Amino acid sequence: MKIRKAIFTAAIAASLTAVSPSFIPAPVFGAAVCEAMVPYQNDGMTLLVPGYYDSLLRTKVLNDDKDGRLFSITEAKSVTAAWLQNERRNGPGWICTIRRVSEKKLHKMLCSDMSGAEVFAKDAKGNRYILEHPTDVRLFRKNNEDMRRDSEIWSSLNKWAGTELPGEFIQANKGLVREAYDNSSVAMYLARTAYGPRVNYTIGMSGQGAFFSDEVKADKYVEQLIRNARYEMIDSKDVPDGECVTLSFPDEKIRFDFFLQDGRENYVREVHVDGFVILYRAAFDDGVTKAGTVMKQWYRELSNHRI
Repeated sequence: MKIRKAIFTAAIAASLTAVSPSFIPAPVFGAAVCEAMVPYQNDGMTLLVPGYYDSLLRTKVLNDDKDGRLFSITEAKSVTAAWLQNERRNGPGWICTIRRVSEKKLHKMLCSDMSGAEVFAKDAKGNRYILEHPTDVRLFRKNNEDMRRDSEIWSSLNKWAGTELPGEFIQANKGLVREAYDNSSVAMYLARTAYGPRVNYTIGMSGQGAFFSDEVKADKYVEQLIRNARYEMIDSKDVPDGECVTLSFPDEKIRFDFFLQDGRENYVREVHVDGFVILYRAAFDDGVTKAGTVMKQWYRELSNHRI
């Protein structure tokens, strides 16, 4: 069972925290900002790579890829070092890949662990664009000394790919708009009620009955709860009191309590049959949506169909 999903692994994240203008040699930090961008094009889409970084990377245009992958980016030195060492495993030097998928494909993906894949944009046809990246460190050199020597530029390349590339890609391609989806355990189970194969679930409210109804479509509520949202783990000691709406999956023996207490409407508690508990706090880009409120609306519609 997936507990939490991160954009990069702890090892990569740790390396990125060391990156700052004061630690990166001036040609590395400054050139990437000031130098002209190098364009790559595929099926009507454009990827722009900063000129200095382009000299350090191998950017492949993936024509007619059956899985919708458009561009793949690797660090050139890692590829060369791996070739000289006859190392072919685990894609040495791979930094990221940009992939386009249909809405139907996205819905299927959201029902499972998407570690190493971040949705970041949507086009006018409903296709989504995903930044795929490794969940381990792919820097490769012939020895540890070379690894340490080049760790700063490796961190700089990954920082660009993870934080700047998605926005630059949206700006370079007319019609794209930012869109993201959460893929925490909460979001995966929510997605399964709308997009997965038929799943046994109920929605109940404190002191009231629990319902399941095929007459109420889950997708309109699920989209509100997982699109442009983040569910982050917090200290379980902060669990609220009072009423909650409970989404329960009896076959999997797991439930999610969405709290309704004022100021705590974005708190969600994941509870397993063995007593294991995880507490989440949701954050929505619009700054308005409240997870507990949405779940209460869902419950009310279900209960109205039972009258």
